[in-house]
Amino acid sequence: MTTNLVAYAKELSRIKPEDLPEKFLQLQHLLQRSTSITSVKHEIIALDILPILLLTLRQDFTLTNGWRLASTNLSQLASLCMCVEVDKTNTKIKAWSNKFYDKYLPQGIDSFILLTRHLQDRYTQEKKSHLRQDYITYMNTVMNNLIEVLNFHSNQYSLIKQVLVSSKFMELFLTDDVYICSLMINIFEDIVRKSRRLTGPSVFYELSNKLKQDYVNELAYKLTVFDNNEVGRGAVRALIAICETDSSIVSLLSAKFKGLPTVLQRWHGRGFGMDLQDLLAIIKRSSKDGPYSREDQRENYAASRIQALWRGHITRKQLTRANQAMKQFQTSFRKRKLREIQMKDRERERAEVQYQATREHYRRLRQFKLQQMQTIQLLPASEVEKYLEIQRLQSATKIQALFRGHLQRRNLNNGGHDRLIADRAARRIQRTFRHYRQRKLAQLDRRQQRLEYIKPTILTEAKREELIEQIEKWKSERAPRPMSDEEFHALHTRGQDSLNRYVTTNRAWRRIEQRQRLLLHMMNNDSEFLLSNYPKLKSVMEPNNTIDSSTNHIDKAASYLNHPSSAIRYRARQAHIEALKYARSPWYKAIQLANMDEDEDDEDEYLNRGGLDDFSRNDILNNPTRYEYEKRKFH
Repeated sequence: MTTNLVAYAKELSRIKPEDLPEKFLQLQHLLQRSTSITSVKHEIIALDILPILLLTLRQDFTLTNGWRLASTNLSQLASLCMCVEVDKTNTKIKAWSNKFYDKYLPQGIDSFILLTRHLQDRYTQEKKSHLRQDYITYMNTVMNNLIEVLNFHSNQYSLIKQVLVSSKFMELFLTDDVYICSLMINIFEDIVRKSRRLTGPSVFYELSNKLKQDYVNELAYKLTVFDNNEVGRGAVRALIAICETDSSIVSLLSAKFKGLPTVLQRWHGRGFGMDLQDLLAIIKRSSKDGPYSREDQRENYAASRIQALWRGHITRKQLTRANQAMKQFQTSFRKRKLREIQMKDRERERAEVQYQATREHYRRLRQFKLQQMQTIQLLPASEVEKYLEIQRLQSATKIQALFRGHLQRRNLNNGGHDRLIADRAARRIQRTFRHYRQRKLAQLDRRQQRLEYIKPTILTEAKREELIEQIEKWKSERAPRPMSDEEFHALHTRGQDSLNRYVTTNRAWRRIEQRQRLLLHMMNNDSEFLLSNYPKLKSVMEPNNTIDSSTNHIDKAASYLNHPSSAIRYRARQAHIEALKYARSPWYKAIQLANMDEDEDDEDEYLNRGGLDDFSRNDILNNPTRYEYEKRKFH
């Protein structure tokens, strides 16, 4: 144990009871400064400081005016000391652990309830509103500390039962003050919801029937008498919590409080409609009239809520449209009034200007008449007519000028505007061209000025003599050298040798070339003779010919077979072979060969027709494309 706590415990034993509240503030500072709060709490319990603190909460603080200290500091300190885990199996704390659960915790619960009861008495006796509000705050603080202890020791259901059975708590619950009633109903609801066990019946179910009826009667009374929303919401939720923890209360409500649904109807529209619907569903579900499911009630409430929201949306939309329409109407009306006012102002200004112009005109006219009369009076009689004539001419000139101006303006309005635009465009084009020409002339002038600054390169006398010397030197270095007779003879000898070598080496090639040319010439002659003078085999093979003619043809054909030209002999031999094939072939082959002979006759007829010389014939035969073209044209 720490020496500070031991010394503090000794001081508490020697101090007066009225000085204990202020002394316990030091204990609060010790707890705040300590690093291990749990061990300090254990020492406080072991040194019996906690029971002294709980006894201090029970005393009357009226004389010392320490209600604020007791409710805010001492109750919080007691709650802090009581919210500690105590292991009963630990041998070190086994000596006082049972005492803590069996004595200190119940004593602390009673102390909190008693302190709240004292604060309630002070609240009822106090007349000042701000002090009454302070007492309400003190009571709320103490009850929150009580709930904190119950939450920490949630498995200690005996503490919850102790609170519900306590007569002081019932006295607090039976109050008629709105603020205290709202506070106590909320505390009661929290305690009832904490009284549920994981297994088995709840703590509220274990209470006596009389006590349960007292709580239910008080809640029903508050719903009937009070008109505060907080009280109504708390009472409805408390009844729902009681019905959920104890099913026997549902039958009690439906049997004993038959007018409760009617009473609940006046709480509609207060902001807790879902809770009201749940409570009504619970009551009607247990009635004899028939089942009334909670889901149906929720659906009805949801439907009514949706309808209310939709009607509100439609109404807001209509109001928005109406506001916009009214705003537009007001804007248009204001604009129209503004236009009317502006029009009236313009008309007034125009009338004023016209009036001023008329006055000025008459003033000038009167002044002119006066000046004219004064001038006439000053002039001699002979000059009066002359003066009047001059005035008439000036007036006529001015009238004519005004009329011509009027005509010009009218013509301009009737189409002169286009002519004016065309004139302006022409002037602009001319101006642009003049500027362009001026720029070009200026550019030429600048170029001429630059050329004037460039000095021409003049051939001086010294430079000319130097160039002449260079030319003479070049001529002297490259002058032709005369040749002697020996040099000419040697050069001629070298040329003759080169010519002999060329002739002797190229003689064989020239002979070969001459032979090739001769052979080509012979082939050309033979081919021309063969193509032009060779007889047709068709005329030889005709059956209608006489024996003499056939004999002549055979002799003539035999003469071709022995012709000195090899080309003619080859062609005659080929014709003889074809004739033998024709004679020895079957009849269908003979027909095919006859058709081929007709084609050849057509070709010969085409080639031998008039108008073609030898060169054209050879060109046609050597060019297949032209041959086909000429053949189609012939047919």
